[in-house]
Amino acid sequence: MTVFVARIYVALFITHYTSQGRAILTHNIKDYIKLAKYHEIQSKNHYGIIVSDHLPLAELLRRTSRLLSSCFKEELINHFIWLHNYK
Repeated sequence: MTVFVARIYVALFITHYTSQGRAILTHNIKDYIKLAKYHEIQSKNHYGIIVSDHLPLAELLRRTSRLLSSCFKEELINHFIWLHNYK
């Protein structure tokens, strides 16, 4: 898969999840940070992009749970969130 095709998939994912009112949790920091900046420049909305380094599943779930219990869904809208801030 070429880089161009991969970026198209990233754009399709965010469009799909935005249409469903869902945030995205990804390890693909590089592409999603670019996409978040693009959405900001274009004044496009999304329901939150949450990025994380690769972690053991239990730690990923713990941090995700900590994030979700610390804010309301509406507070994630148009935000790029680093999961490492929820250790």
